[in-house]
Amino acid sequence: MTENPPPVSRRPPRGALALLYVSAVGIFALVLVSCSDVSFVDEVTIVNQTEYGATVAVTDGERNGWLELAALSPGSTRTVEAVVDQGDSWIFRFDYIGQHEEEVEMTRGDLEESDWTIEVPPSFEERLQELGIPPPPP
Repeated sequence: MTENPPPVSRRPPRGALALLYVSAVGIFALVLVSCSDVSFVDEVTIVNQTEYGATVAVTDGERNGWLELAALSPGSTRTVEAVVDQGDSWIFRFDYIGQHEEEVEMTRGDLEESDWTIEVPPSFEERLQELGIPPPPP
């Protein structure tokens, strides 16, 4: 009596399918970026020396839509890579819990001079304190 060999699967291993999918998505993304007029800044660093968390977004001088960059914890720094270039005028919005906003406008020259670093302004924290909003617990 002879034993039958185990059945052979004709499907590729799951890992190979996942790798193929990720590769295809990556290639598609590269094609889109290379065909686009959009330019990018290598990185923008955001420094939050306040006692409050802040969500940071940016838009251009014409206010053609906000691009959320990062959510920062109190006393933290975050570097965001491949930021869409906003042109000659960059407007940063700092927001606390979706209600309290502060804006800072900077020129491209200002950003280049600061090595593409922006700080959450002290006025952001001062305004929250004036409103009687306590900082989050540590």
